[in-house]
Amino acid sequence: MIADDVRVIREQLGQWMRELGYSVVHASCGATALAELRRQSPDILIADIDMPHLSGLHLLQTVRSDADPNVAAIPVVVSSSLEDGEIQRMVGALGGSAYLKKPVSKEQLIACVNYLTQGNTAIPPEGNVSASHSVSARFRRIASEFREF
Repeated sequence: MIADDVRVIREQLGQWMRELGYSVVHASCGATALAELRRQSPDILIADIDMPHLSGLHLLQTVRSDADPNVAAIPVVVSSSLEDGEIQRMVGALGGSAYLKKPVSKEQLIACVNYLTQGNTAIPPEGNVSASHSVSARFRRIASEFREF
């Protein structure tokens, strides 16, 4: 499942996933993704952070706390073009399986999906994205809704 409010990104990631042999469900917001996710348990969820109705971080948190163990165990890859040094830490703290900084390359996506669908629960952060000391007001606004952060 690909959850991103930008159609061209959904289509590109979807094309690459189909090339890997997956059928793809698209969602243009986090709320739609959650409804579809509960209807049909996908092998993996790739979610943007900044989406309408339900952010990717809220979607991740909701998936991890779902009463259905099959939903709670779905690998969740969070991706974003937002620049902030706290994104990767927060994704990890919420139980995300990986963080991919946009623009995501085909090679990055393939390596990530193959790793996570082979039974691995998370990609270690050190090889995933370079550390950033940037601060994104938009990310901080989304993150401020999480009391523990």
